[in-house]
Amino acid sequence: MYGEHATSSISPDDGTEILTLLVDADLEKIVALLLWMSQDFQRAIPSNVIHNTAVDTIIRCGDTPNGDALGWLHTDALAKLSQIIDIMMLPHPKDLNPTPIEPNATLAFMRRVARFRDEVIWSTGRHTATERVELNEDDVSLCYQRFGRNYITHDLLPHQIGKPVYRLRNKFDGDTSLSGKQRSFVDNILHKELGSKKVASRIWQYGLPRIINIDMRLRLDVRLLQSSMDECIQWYVSLANDITAHQAQTGYAGQLAASSLDQEEQQRRRRRREALRTARDAMRLGKSLVVQRDSSKRSYNDMDDTEQQALEDYETGITKRAKLSHTIPRMQQFRSSR
Repeated sequence: MYGEHATSSISPDDGTEILTLLVDADLEKIVALLLWMSQDFQRAIPSNVIHNTAVDTIIRCGDTPNGDALGWLHTDALAKLSQIIDIMMLPHPKDLNPTPIEPNATLAFMRRVARFRDEVIWSTGRHTATERVELNEDDVSLCYQRFGRNYITHDLLPHQIGKPVYRLRNKFDGDTSLSGKQRSFVDNILHKELGSKKVASRIWQYGLPRIINIDMRLRLDVRLLQSSMDECIQWYVSLANDITAHQAQTGYAGQLAASSLDQEEQQRRRRRREALRTARDAMRLGKSLVVQRDSSKRSYNDMDDTEQQALEDYETGITKRAKLSHTIPRMQQFRSSR
């Protein structure tokens, strides 16, 4: 798919093949992304002009002091952006009967996701406009919950309808809660349709890239196309950088391992849970013994050897350190940057 977008662009100025500058396959994917996202402009601007504008955007992004292409997008983030583009634009490699992904369907899904941002903005009344408004963590979470409940209500497959796991709770008027299994289901849908749940998070936080949310009352010319492509690149680059930073957090590897299906990893996870359970029991016992001793219910000498050791380990911090050594650190909630 990328090759057909990235092999035939001819510069109108000198007739040279300007895409020979883009020798990196990941950069060719970014050009293809810009072409894919600019469908609204195709009715007003010739395709070769849109193509050349996309290439020019990449060339300008690569105009760095050290000459590195996309110098402000470091290697790890570029690989992540490439991965997101692959998942959004290509069939999953494990599909038994892979079929090309329909770009219009993906764009429609992105716009569907964005509608819940607009709903939250208007329902909360905290903002007077839907564009260029950054939503806080609570509002992004509300977007996620509303989207999830809407999807489960209207988009389940026939074999899923009626199963208890998909039954939504309605304990009060306006209940937006989702169970743990329902959240996992929604996360899988977002990953399947957008490449990553974090793409949806950025849409809810900042809105869609302007290039796919153009006001049709505006004149669709090359100047608007250029500025829209610039903003689109910045939108996706920020997302890729933020994903890379999020995955660099302490505890990310442990969280990723916790979802692994590998048998050895599952055994390690079971051993860790057992050790954590033992450490928590020791914490509770130590705390209880401290209360009993300090309230004069029992003296140290009234305790047996096991209890005395548990008390000493609790007060010297040994028990707490053991618990922390088996605990996966809680990661910060994903937030994207401008």
